Amino acid sequence: LGLATVALLWQIARGSGVDRGSIVCAVLLATCGEVVFSLIWGLYTYQHALIPLYVPPGHGLFYCLAAYAARQVWLQRREESLRRWVLFLGSAIAAVSLFFFGDTWGFLWWLGAAALLLRAERPVLLSACFVLTTLMEWAGTGFGSWTWHPVVPGLGLSSANPPAGVGILYVALDLLVVLIVGAKSHRPEALPATAETSPAGG
Repeated sequence: LGLATVALLWQIARGSGVDRGSIVCAVLLATCGEVVFSLIWGLYTYQHALIPLYVPPGHGLFYCLAAYAARQVWLQRREESLRRWVLFLGSAIAAVSLFFFGDTWGFLWWLGAAALLLRAERPVLLSACFVLTTLMEWAGTGFGSWTWHPVVPGLGLSSANPPAGVGILYVALDLLVVLIVGAKSHRPEALPATAETSPAGG
C-alpha cells in the first residue's frame, strides 16, 4: 500500500505541475508531525503499525491535490464564496460535534482553523486543504485505520473521533510549506567570486 501511494503521488505530481520541492517539504514536515502527535503525544494511534508506510506519501498526495485545486481558475474566481462556505460548514460541524459528542478539543481546533482561513491571502489553498482533510479523516476513522483518543493526553480535554477541527493540521502544514519554500526561493544568490587581476604592465 505504501508503494502504491508513492506511485500514485509520483504520477499526480508529474501531471499537476505542482512544485516537487514543495511536495517533498510537505512530506518531511508531516512525517515529523506524525512522530510528535501520534508516537510522542499520543493523540491518535494507527491500527496496523506505529506509522503505516502509506502515511508519509499520503501527506504529499493531499498537499499536491490541494495545491492543484488552488491553481484552478474557476475556484480562484469563487475564492470568497468558497471561504464563506467552508467557514459556515466548518462552524456547523464543530458546533454539532461539541454539543452532541463533547468535542471540546475539536471545537478549539476549529477556532484556530477559522482564524487562519479568515486571514489567509490564499483562501482557495487552505479551503481545499481543510475540505480534503475532513473527508479523509471521516473515511479513515470510519474504516478504523486510525483512532483519535477520547481524552487529549496531558490536557484532559475531550475529543471526538475525529476532532471537528482536525483540518487545522493540514492548514498549518500548507502555511509552513509556503513559508519555507517561499523563503528559500527569495533567498539572494551568492555573489560570484571575482578573480583578482594584476594591473597590466606598460
